[in-house]
Amino acid sequence: MELATRMAERAVGLTAPNPPVGVIIVKDGTILSRGWTQPGGSPHAEVHAINQVRNKSSLKGSTMYSTLEPCSHRGKNPACVDSIIKYKFKNVILSQKDRNILVNGKGIRKLRSKGIKVTQINFGNNINKFNNVFFNSIKKSKPYVCLKIASTADGKIATKTKESKWITGKYSRMIGHHLRAKNDCVLVGRGTVYEDNPLLNCRLSGLENASPDIFILDTNLNLSLSSKVFKIKKRKIFMFHNCSNFSKKKYKNIRLIRLNTNAGKLDIKKAIQLISANGYHRILVEGGSMISTSLLKNNLIDKIFWFRASKVMGNEGIGAISNLNIKSMNLVKNFKLENSIRVEDDIMDIYNRG
Repeated sequence: MELATRMAERAVGLTAPNPPVGVIIVKDGTILSRGWTQPGGSPHAEVHAINQVRNKSSLKGSTMYSTLEPCSHRGKNPACVDSIIKYKFKNVILSQKDRNILVNGKGIRKLRSKGIKVTQINFGNNINKFNNVFFNSIKKSKPYVCLKIASTADGKIATKTKESKWITGKYSRMIGHHLRAKNDCVLVGRGTVYEDNPLLNCRLSGLENASPDIFILDTNLNLSLSSKVFKIKKRKIFMFHNCSNFSKKKYKNIRLIRLNTNAGKLDIKKAIQLISANGYHRILVEGGSMISTSLLKNNLIDKIFWFRASKVMGNEGIGAISNLNIKSMNLVKNFKLENSIRVEDDIMDIYNRG
């Protein structure tokens, strides 16, 4: 069961629109194979594990451990339960029932109707958290939103002239690249693309193909398409805007999504819902203080990775969070400190939503 969870962890951030699932196949006390959901969700973990077994006849009478209920419907992939039935598994042990309305116990019922014993055992909190990210996204249109902040010790993300390279050190930046690989997409504002001209990809050796898709908030579509982020062709790029006069031909390789504005700002709540509707369940936010503040105001942040350098900038610097209009301690945004890790000369504090 622990091994199945570790297989699912391999797939986190790579499987949208599917959840990350881990599978172990065992027979007579021997592990026959292990599988996890493949990039883009195809094939599913169950089929991936079955495909690792050369002699399919050896699967007869075996036990499958899965971190989530096998699917019973055909989408981009065939129903996993059909393969489990075809190869005559004896037992399926799963951690959680799939709350997706397309499954929701149907896979369990179909397996049992074919004489396969199905047992549900809690594999532990880690896999439940992964599964719940998927459930909340598809049922509540609430994807899991991680905010990454890189600041000085006194919480400044740039000088007053907007200079920010490099506040934190090399190893903190490497962790930031790993965070990109572990999320389905990255959300940034126009200002970040304009001021920093980032690639927003994962540049860790061996994880280049794990670079996330990109969502950009650009109300008036003022960004130059010569920015670096538009140069990498392997990723999907979406732009939220509220602009009626633009050349569709100019944006032929970019997916434009029009949003209403409130006081001149795009509706961030609706943007998050639409990211979920496009099949993304885990979002990494790498914007400046404006987008961070907007998400905090709307209680949309689930986790914060706050990297603090051993540097002090003072009041003239740009703060990581701007005005939240909090006038009482009762209104303070509460987060729980999960961990605090020293990264060379930096500190990475990880906070969970309180």
